[in-house]
Order: sequence, then C-alpha cells, then structure tokens
Amino acid sequence: MVNDVELTDEEKTRFHDDGFVVLREFIPADALAELRAGYDAATRGDYDVDGWNQKIARGDILQLGMPNAHIPGWQGHPYLDRIVAVGKQLLGDDIEYKYDQLIYKPPGNSVELLWHQDAGYGWPGKANYRSATCWLALSAATEEMGSLHFLPGSHKEGIAEHVDATYKNPVGGALEVTVDESKSVVVEYGPGDASFHHGRTLHYSRGNSTDRPRRGLSTHLWPDPNEE
Repeated sequence: MVNDVELTDEEKTRFHDDGFVVLREFIPADALAELRAGYDAATRGDYDVDGWNQKIARGDILQLGMPNAHIPGWQGHPYLDRIVAVGKQLLGDDIEYKYDQLIYKPPGNSVELLWHQDAGYGWPGKANYRSATCWLALSAATEEMGSLHFLPGSHKEGIAEHVDATYKNPVGGALEVTVDESKSVVVEYGPGDASFHHGRTLHYSRGNSTDRPRRGLSTHLWPDPNEE
C-alpha cells in the first residue's frame, strides 16, 4: 500500500469547520483484509495479551487497548503511516500516533458509545486542543450497526461538561455529555472507509442491532505535550 494520500483543500476545510471529515476507501481491500484477520483473531481471544483476554466473552462489547502493539503484523504496517500522514495535513507536522484502541460491537449488542469528546477524557497539554482521532471501519458500519454520529462545529465550543456514566455503560471510564441530537450527523462506512474527527468534536454511536459485527479501530493522534 503506497502512502500517497493527499487531502484536498475542501477536505481540510470540512475538518476545521465541522470538526470531522470522511475519507472513502481510505485503506485498500488487500491491506484491509490483512488488518481484519488480526482484528478478528484478537476479538476471538487468540492472542495472550494481559488485559485483553480477561475481557473477552461471547456477545460482549470489547475495548482492547494498543492493538498496534499486540496484533502480529500491525507494527510497521503502512496503514498507520497513512493515518499519521492525514493527521499531519490536518493539524501540523508535529502530529504523531499516541495510542489506539479496538472497539468491537458484536451482533445484537445494545451497548452505546455515549456522547463525549475524546479530549474530554483529560488528554494532556496540546492534545486537549490540537488532536484528532481516526475511526477506521474494517468492515461495513451502518447506523444500525453502531456507526458514528457527530455534532458539527462542536469542537469550537471548548470542553463540555462530562459526567460519570459508568453505572450504565461498561466501556472503560465511560463519560457522557448532554447534547441536542437533532443537530447531529450520522456517518455510515463501507469497508476501509475512515473518518477523522477533532479531539473536541462530540460524537456517539448506538448499539449494534444487526446480525453482523461492527469492527472499528480508533487511532489517536496529537503532538508531544512536552515540546514547546
């Protein structure tokens, strides 16, 4: 896979105006098949990773941290260079990969990803106001499967008040923001499609009410918070 992604001025403007941009067929089919094989193995519990296998239970939503570090063949795979290249075009040459997480919604799982800002989880220093998340669909993700909803322009309004939602949501340290959902935009994804949203963009996804799994990979990008 050649790292030849070059954003248009329109795509950059959309990110800065709306707080998110969608890039169709961002990862080609052959590379996507390689990633999906490792992703599915991880969600089956094939890898002996501390902190992963304790979470894996049939039918449960999964949040597995640092898949790039633990799934064989992912470190050094060009998909990550491609994601970082877009982050640099959107937010500057000092943007780098910081961490990633696999959030898998199995068929028939009703757990929502509640409205929140990624930076609302206490991202440090520059990451709090200059950061982005790539959400990559490793297979199709419709609204009914739990694709992402965004609140356009919300990244310009600062950090919203987040309240503890762990009592109703099993995703690690769940927080929630109250929003006017009538202003939200739903993005549906084909295999290999990706969206990039600002760290302060409010977003949400519903549960998966279909008979197909929703395979999502979130990759978080920001500058070194200690650099001037």
